[in-house]
Order: sequence, then C-alpha cells, then structure tokens
Amino acid sequence: MAASLDLSGTAKLLLDIGLARVESCVITSRDLSRLDREADLTTLKGIARLLLRSRPPAWLSAAVCNGRLVPELIPQRDFDAIAWLGDDLEEIVVTAHQQVYGATDEHLRKLLGDAGELAIISALRRDGHNPRHVSLISDRFGYDIEHKEGAQTLGLEIKAAVNATAARAFISRNEFDVAKRMSERWKLVQVIFSSRVIASRRATAADVEKIRELSSHSLFEMAPIEKEGFRWTEVAEIRPSETEWKPSKLRVGEEFEAILSSDEG
Repeated sequence: MAASLDLSGTAKLLLDIGLARVESCVITSRDLSRLDREADLTTLKGIARLLLRSRPPAWLSAAVCNGRLVPELIPQRDFDAIAWLGDDLEEIVVTAHQQVYGATDEHLRKLLGDAGELAIISALRRDGHNPRHVSLISDRFGYDIEHKEGAQTLGLEIKAAVNATAARAFISRNEFDVAKRMSERWKLVQVIFSSRVIASRRATAADVEKIRELSSHSLFEMAPIEKEGFRWTEVAEIRPSETEWKPSKLRVGEEFEAILSSDEG
C-alpha cells in the first residue's frame, strides 16, 4: 500500500525509463497509454511486462536459459515480489528476456557449449589422451573432439547444459549421418554445469555436476524411419530417457576454467 501511494517515486521511475515525459503537460508513452483503461489483472500483467522490458532487473539475463525460466537464479525478495503473476510468470519473464537480450542469450549458449568442449578436452588429457579439438577447424566433422583408442579414432559430440536444460539436446543432420557412419566409434557426451555459471559467467571443475553419454545406437533408436513423404533436414531435438543416458568415466581436471564472456577472452 505504501508503494502504491508513492506517486512521486512512481512518476520519477516512469520519467527515468522513458515511459513518460514532461512538456506542457505529462505525456505517457504509447505502450503505457494502451494499459490505462482498466486496472484489472490482465492490465496489471501487461504493465509488469512493460516494466521488465523497460528496466530489466540485474537477474533477468541469468534467469532464463535455453528459453526456460530458472527460478532459483532470481533473488528470493524479487521472486516474492513477482509471484502474483502466477501461471503467467514464466512466460512473462522469458518474453522480456528475449526482447531485452535476444542475440546476447544465443551468444551465451555458444560460450557455454565451448566451455563443455574444453571440459571434455581437460578430462581426456587427465586420462592421458591427446585429443584433437576438431570443431575449431570445421563443423563438418560431425563431432567436436576426436581421440585415439588403440588403432581406432573416436568422435565425441559435446553438448553442454545446466540442470534446467539437460533434458533435451539438438542434433544436426550432419552429426546424425556421421554417427550412423561411425557407429560405436561415435557418441554424444553431455556436460551438465551448475546453474551458477550463468550468473558468474565462469565455469570451473567444481561447476561440472555430471557428465553422461549417449551411444550412437540409442540415437538411432529415437530417430523416426524416413519414408518417401518424410525426411528431416537441418536439426532435430532429442529427449533421451534417463535409462538411455549412461554415466561417463570422464573426470574434468582441476585446472579447468572457462570464462563465459568474450570481453574477458
């Protein structure tokens, strides 16, 4: 009630974030004016959307990962303040995140993927292997890292995630075709990081919560049979069951560290 009666504070906020301006009179922005007809719940949620977009809180960039809300990354005080959004909370926050950050979020996913590859490079070296980071050369290999076991060359396709996004992975058509050609010599390795790396923009060995593997055979079992009227082209989303994932023996070396920010190299 006290906050709702702080009219001067509200007016200053609207001026600061460009939702109002003072000329010969007070003029509100078009986006805000469309929400001044009726103070029902739909309108209040519309105002919440507008405020999140106009003045994004510090936690907004970290609280959405791969299009899903990670509520544990919202400070409890702020979460309590927006809990009234109810069932629409996730959709409103995710939409605001997309509008504010867009390409930045995609860039963060790329950096997280790079960190996953570096983590597996570290683990392989820890086990005495001499891996090649072939994704630095080209995406056409159909895997990110290769290493020798005896006379065989093994290909590892690395997918990085946090717990909120670990249930799914995306496979390109080229990766699928290479997996089919290499058979048991190809596997998908998923590195699951703690969600704190999104906020800290830094990943270390202590942030690696789990490494698990999916065989090429399991991948083929999930894929639909292509027929004359059906053919998938560029990319597919897979959601392996917990029984299809197998624990990996790989352990990341203690020296591993990756910075999830291009500004810091």
